[in-house]
Amino acid sequence: MVGPVIEFRHLSKSYWEAAQEHVILDDVNGVVCAGEFVVLLGKSGCGKSTLLNLISGIDAPNCGDILVRGQSLSGMSENERTLFRRRHIGFIFQNFNLIPTLTVRDNLLLPLELTRQLDGDGWAKPAAMLGQLGLGRRLDVYPDRLSTGEQQRIAIARALIHSPDVILADEPTGNLDHDTGQEVLNLLERLVRQAGKTMIMVTHSREVIGLADRLLTIRDCRLEAG
Repeated sequence: MVGPVIEFRHLSKSYWEAAQEHVILDDVNGVVCAGEFVVLLGKSGCGKSTLLNLISGIDAPNCGDILVRGQSLSGMSENERTLFRRRHIGFIFQNFNLIPTLTVRDNLLLPLELTRQLDGDGWAKPAAMLGQLGLGRRLDVYPDRLSTGEQQRIAIARALIHSPDVILADEPTGNLDHDTGQEVLNLLERLVRQAGKTMIMVTHSREVIGLADRLLTIRDCRLEAG
């Protein structure tokens, strides 16, 4: 393994509700190295999705820091975190989050446009990526005309197309049946490993756990190995 791509340094996150503080993460420390496929485990509501949101810069910690590629997210403004996320993070959601008013092609072109990668062969990337996924004929189709398995494949393509350093996946097969979910997981692992990317996935799937390089568990607001 090469050095760390993600570092957690005394990371804490809490929310206030009805004048009561709810601690989600408390003094979390750890690293994720380049090229690792890490599965994040823990009980429902323990803070797994919160940690992904902190890594991506969608949310900010109460204290502590997250470094991605050596850059401190805590030292960035909200706008700076947004720009950093667009370039360096690919996010795969359980509910796909495809834009329904855009065709598959335009859904895939959007991350390239936001990261200014539409020069040169950027316009050809959607067709090339969908060819790898066996969905080359679906370029000009709208998301509501796709099966759930196809929609998740498109969501994977969208997360990878701009070549981010880190892939975050939050229960990516939660809305798929077992067989389709297994196909999507195998596809995701193959694509991520071929590209040499780092991936953190929240999942309860035993099949995914078997594919991971390492398991991290959130327990009692702390991050533990295994």
